[in-house]
Amino acid sequence: MKIAKLLLNDHAKFHFGDSSGDLKDHFSSDQLVSALMNNVVLLYGDKQLSEFTSLLREDHIHFSSIFYGLDFLPKQQHKNGATIYFFPRPKVDFMSTEQHSVSYKEIKKINYVSIKLLEKLSKSWNEEEEACKFDFHSIVLIGKKFAVLREEIADLECTEQELQSLRFLHFDSKPGVEVSRDLKKPGKFYFQEHLEVTFDETKYYRVQPFMYFIIDGKLPVFLNAAIQLLEDEGIGGKRSLGKGFFHKIEWKETSYTLPQKGRYFMNLSTYFPKKEEAGKLYFYELEKRSGFVYSLGGKTVRKKSAMVINEGSLFREKVKGDMINVEPENFDHSVYLYGKSIFVGFGGKA
Repeated sequence: MKIAKLLLNDHAKFHFGDSSGDLKDHFSSDQLVSALMNNVVLLYGDKQLSEFTSLLREDHIHFSSIFYGLDFLPKQQHKNGATIYFFPRPKVDFMSTEQHSVSYKEIKKINYVSIKLLEKLSKSWNEEEEACKFDFHSIVLIGKKFAVLREEIADLECTEQELQSLRFLHFDSKPGVEVSRDLKKPGKFYFQEHLEVTFDETKYYRVQPFMYFIIDGKLPVFLNAAIQLLEDEGIGGKRSLGKGFFHKIEWKETSYTLPQKGRYFMNLSTYFPKKEEAGKLYFYELEKRSGFVYSLGGKTVRKKSAMVINEGSLFREKVKGDMINVEPENFDHSVYLYGKSIFVGFGGKA
């Protein structure tokens, strides 16, 4: 499995917006592909963009959304470190088989689960209850939104209280005043919001969050360069204000392969269904896509809106998804919304 690991600076700031103007804590695959398309045009022009679009349409390459990971870096050389990758929480209920110290209220706040925890959830799927049924004592919360298997951190010299107190995702809002060209008129007051990612620490470890995404398929040279350019071009909004940038991009080849067998399939990307695929949805969440076209020409034209299926949704069968043109009327080039799927099997053996 090929992974692009996006290393962050401490206190890195991002602006990942949704259609309602609220902030999100992750960058979805359709937004990622849009950023890569702009980078391809910037580096190679429209001809190479057509090749990239063809690779996507013909399912030669797929992208996941951008998720989080944690590097536990030991402060002392003789300590064991660890790197943990997180996937989105599946859009299903969790049920406990035992009395536990973690409350159901805390469980509901989890947004991300480690890869190994996702495998456990898959095996604990209860068909009758339509929920994952397992002992809550087997998981440990990191902060409020992240969860790992207790056995994953067995070699780390961290207490459960230390892990629960870690905070590395912060939504912040700062006031500002627009500068009016007419100095006689007062500028409008507004709030500028952003997501801030910070490093944290325990007694024995520096805990450094990072972002990553998965590439499924052969990566051509031109696309490799477009991904590397994310380091300089950044992602998300408000980049003119210094938001959306990374310290470094690293490539990781892992022996881990996404499980492809299960009663169901969980999506790791935003997905737009073809007409014949709509009946294969099981548990899912919708999100609206709208806003303005980002183009190298600096155009600020509103694109057509569409509904997509969010990451972590479950499907009864594998589906391919679609790429649709959300080009505004009388616009001078196509504007694509990437809605192709990348799956992990879920629910035990098929």
